[in-house]
Amino acid sequence: MKHLNMTLGVIAAMTFVACSPSKTVDNNQPATLDLNKNVSVEATAPLAVADLSFVQLSNDTVDAFFKNATILDVAGDTVILLENNPMASRLIMYSLTDGSYLGQISHQGQGPGEYARIIGAFVDGSNGTVLLPDFNTPAVNVYALASDSLVNVLSREFVPSVITPTGGVESCINVACPTPDGLDIIQYDRTYAIADSISVPGFRGGNFSTLWLNAGTQGVFMIGDTIYTLTPGELNPIAIAPRGDMAITPDNEDDIMMELYSGADDIEVLKPYILIRDIQLSDSKMLITTMTDAKKHSDLYDLNNGRLIYRNTYQTLDKPSMIVVDGDGHKALQVERLFAKNGRWYGIVSEDTAGEINGIPTADTNCAIVTFNL
Repeated sequence: MKHLNMTLGVIAAMTFVACSPSKTVDNNQPATLDLNKNVSVEATAPLAVADLSFVQLSNDTVDAFFKNATILDVAGDTVILLENNPMASRLIMYSLTDGSYLGQISHQGQGPGEYARIIGAFVDGSNGTVLLPDFNTPAVNVYALASDSLVNVLSREFVPSVITPTGGVESCINVACPTPDGLDIIQYDRTYAIADSISVPGFRGGNFSTLWLNAGTQGVFMIGDTIYTLTPGELNPIAIAPRGDMAITPDNEDDIMMELYSGADDIEVLKPYILIRDIQLSDSKMLITTMTDAKKHSDLYDLNNGRLIYRNTYQTLDKPSMIVVDGDGHKALQVERLFAKNGRWYGIVSEDTAGEINGIPTADTNCAIVTFNL
């Protein structure tokens, strides 16, 4: 499997089927996003956006990171980027006001080339800190964003899971714990005390039939075709995303995985299926990125009625999401690695954007962040 960045073995312990969780489910009927029907829709014109702003990030860091970093969170006028690659695992902070470099954070006690991988990081904007759970010990390191220094170490109840936690301190931090009977979701508050839990009996799943990720700072989870957000003790349905025969399910995933492990070309094997790879969500708009037929599609839906508003198609499979925006008289911009929070959208300008932006040559635009409203 040489083409896709897949976390095999991390999610493989989680196997899900449609079932009834033992905690509350909001029964409001969510919108249907017909991924199966829309798979053949052509890309649309650039997305019209409002209040677009552009900030060039400084190059004060020791080495470039922008090809790998994603936006973890935004706190006030500080953007926090997460970089996880074989050489480094760190958070990098920049000012959204002037693009100045503010610092970086890695796990305590590690030097260059020795960083422990960051498996979950949760920004607390109320006090300007970020929580980094240490998965080797039952501890959570708390760092100050302003000084990138360790300010506290919290203790937590140890749970046997190395699956990346989701969510955020405003709602809850969610840790998935596979059990012989299904799945338990342990939920923590901003002090990493257990706040609640959800049990999903009979749960099965895997690397492709599982959706467990963050939409902004909101944990997102999928059972069957239904996408839920996670709040303390509750699964809240926000959308139904039918894929029909183009879905990978627990029933056919084992055969697909055996084919991939035997050395088959992953792109060819996965071409017939619709894989959900990323979700961002804000103000009744969902940007859902799928992969099918060796292409990626970043589609914007209206969650009030399930209508497809915008579609972008691209073939750079390692980009988690990418759209083309056109707003406020600016030229069309390719914006990737989207992040949404409190009605505001953020993204890193793609290196493929041609020409100049605000007089900045395109060679430098991959070091820039665009923000806008929809």
